[in-house]
Amino acid sequence: MSAPIYPTYEVDGIGMDGPGWYLAPETRRRPMPAARAISVKVAGRSGELPIVGLDLEPTSFALDLHVLPVWPDDTEGGYEAMERNLEALAGVFGVRHRLLDVRYYAAPGIVRQADATVLSASEPAVDVGNAVARLQVLLQVPAGVWRDEVAVTWDGLMPGAAQPVTPLAGSTAAIVDALVRVTGPANDPSVADVVTGAAITWDGALAAGERLLVDCGAQAAAVVTGDTWDLADGDDVTGQLEATGPGSASRWLPLTPAIADGDPYSRAVTVAAAAGGTTAASSLQIRARRAHL
Repeated sequence: MSAPIYPTYEVDGIGMDGPGWYLAPETRRRPMPAARAISVKVAGRSGELPIVGLDLEPTSFALDLHVLPVWPDDTEGGYEAMERNLEALAGVFGVRHRLLDVRYYAAPGIVRQADATVLSASEPAVDVGNAVARLQVLLQVPAGVWRDEVAVTWDGLMPGAAQPVTPLAGSTAAIVDALVRVTGPANDPSVADVVTGAAITWDGALAAGERLLVDCGAQAAAVVTGDTWDLADGDDVTGQLEATGPGSASRWLPLTPAIADGDPYSRAVTVAAAAGGTTAASSLQIRARRAHL
């Protein structure tokens, strides 16, 4: 068995390196997204107004594939095998009813995931005599960022100031789809992102055993009982939740990493939580995946 190749990609669980095809070296590294440009000029003032908190543009990148005349067991198959491999890749990239699950393997233990769509694919350049071909596929990540494969759950304090959300350390982009769960008793609970000041606050009272569950990505909230992370299991209270801070009109509680003490490797996400009427049973939990530029 050949050694794993890094970096490489998977699309819907299908490896992009062998045995019937492999990626050209120049298509290896996933690209970084650009910020959405906004230009605001004011008469009588030089330059432009400084704008922060800009959203990201979608990320586009190409997979440049060399297609070989070999079967899946790595045996020679001539032109027929090459044709079958092209058809197999057409099946992988021909999905249109949903986004593709793309995974970038930078090195052992470093995996980044993104949902992508196919923008275009080139006509395969076929060398009939050698039974090889070259196929280029252009993919787009609409969200602009890549994520960890699996969500992690962090247990914090309610109330508690400047709490580092340790499982999310190392993110390079804001996490905008976290699930936040507050366990009562707690009156008027609020959770804030320390870096940006963005916050969510619920005007209500949780009894012991009740939980306020907030889906920041869906901008929805519910009061549930029992150990559940499903808003459908509770009573909807979305209209009673208030989101404040930068960008709150379009997103709830973006968990934003920040470099600490001048160390670019110490990218920490920090939250603050507040509520009245709490006891030792009160708690805060966050479930999310890290986000990467």
